[in-house]
Amino acid sequence: MNKKNVMEESFHVSIVLVTSIVYSLGVMWFLSPARLYSSGVTGLAQIIRDIILLCTNQEVDIPIGIFTFVFNIPLFVYGWKKVSSRFAIYSLLSVVVQSLFMMGWIPEYTFNVDAMENQLLFALIGGLVTGVANGIALRFGTSTGGLDIIAQALSIEKGISIGTLTMIFNCLIALVGGGVIAGAWEISMYTLIRIIISSIVIDKIHTAYNFVRLDIISDHVDIISERIMAELKRGVTLMSVEGAYTHAQKRDAFVILTSYELSRVKKICMEADPNVFVIIAPAKGTIGRFVRKTIM
Repeated sequence: MNKKNVMEESFHVSIVLVTSIVYSLGVMWFLSPARLYSSGVTGLAQIIRDIILLCTNQEVDIPIGIFTFVFNIPLFVYGWKKVSSRFAIYSLLSVVVQSLFMMGWIPEYTFNVDAMENQLLFALIGGLVTGVANGIALRFGTSTGGLDIIAQALSIEKGISIGTLTMIFNCLIALVGGGVIAGAWEISMYTLIRIIISSIVIDKIHTAYNFVRLDIISDHVDIISERIMAELKRGVTLMSVEGAYTHAQKRDAFVILTSYELSRVKKICMEADPNVFVIIAPAKGTIGRFVRKTIM
């Protein structure tokens, strides 16, 4: 493994660690103190923990970190098969970090604010923090584990919004946890607010399957197009264009990408031609053969 690959892997591991810690902070500092439910597997772990507490009259309190780790094992196997081994390993690392922190490494902290009296505030901030952690992790080809693994696999195969998938499951968690187990529908309502905030943030940060159209006008279009085809495996259409003012003859490389790939193409363009002119426009979708990539 060369130095560049080592630096790249180190960067991704850092992303996994940071986002896992931030996500854990969001749960332990904002959601748990206000009795709000988290997303996906962590939310499911909270429900199981609440059921055990209810059945044992609060005498048996198993840390949610244990449930989080156990529930993620089959999802790790699924991610290995359906997404990629690299993505699954990053997810497992994230789950280990979260599990450790949720076993008591991070105590609940309320910033001297009554969490139960300010559930809306804690729902908004908790949703923002956990959404940012999830979105950044997915944006850099990693995840915080849990439903992220399933959602990423389905988004690759079907092009479905990750935020939409997680919102459906998390709404069930909110209704069951708050309304049925806790017997407090206001908890469900505040949890639903948290879910909406998280889902919006995730989709805004992780935009892997939103399409963009690029028109790249340069004197070095051949070099740029060759690199795009070689490194991103995307097709490029070349067109001759003429400046209306100078009547200078140039070439336009036309390409459709996911916005997940946009930063890489920008880098390619600037390296090939510092004077390149690029037009970036949203594309509503594609019809025909447009390959969705797995995470390598």
